Amino acid sequence: MARGRKKRHIPERMERCSERWFEAPLLNRGKWREACGFPAGCEIWLELGCGKGQFCTQMAPRNPDVLYIALERDSSVILAAIEKAHEQQIPNLFFINADATLLENYFDENEIDRIFINFCDPWSRRNKPKRRLTYRAFLEMYKKLMKDHGSIAFKTDNDELFDFSLEEFLACGFTLSELTRDLHSSEYDTENIRTEFEQKFADQGIPIKRVVATL
Repeated sequence: MARGRKKRHIPERMERCSERWFEAPLLNRGKWREACGFPAGCEIWLELGCGKGQFCTQMAPRNPDVLYIALERDSSVILAAIEKAHEQQIPNLFFINADATLLENYFDENEIDRIFINFCDPWSRRNKPKRRLTYRAFLEMYKKLMKDHGSIAFKTDNDELFDFSLEEFLACGFTLSELTRDLHSSEYDTENIRTEFEQKFADQGIPIKRVVATL
């Protein structure tokens, strides 16, 4: 597959959308609501690996009382999401350009209400499962940062990753619900927002798997 063209003038374009993202997100640890101008009692939802923002720019407007934060490590990818949110002027959507392994630097204990993990890298190569965002070390980190009864909504096209993730969720004490191996044919599709990858896989006839894991 040919590589996509590298986006030009990323720093300048990011600066034009500076109200949507934080250059030093670690300064917001434990005080995201205050930093974003939201009341103390509002929920914080975090999306890991937001890509070009098709999911977050639809989910955030549906939930205007929620402070929605989307994280993506690739600056050339997150730029598209930030510019989309900037153009649409979505007041409750903000971004972090960083790696998910650093979450504990950016969020305090019991700060997050819900996490979305959509179509993360399955790391199917041998000896790579520890890099999966649903590996138990990641799940234990999320548990520290999430409130009691917080939840993780997980979607993937990959059967092996889905089975692996279900086992990891259960091993870490999560309760599973809304489990389906064919989301688009299920009752849960009514409120579903399709990501860029999700639509691509659906067009290829690949069933989408989804589960909600709750503490």
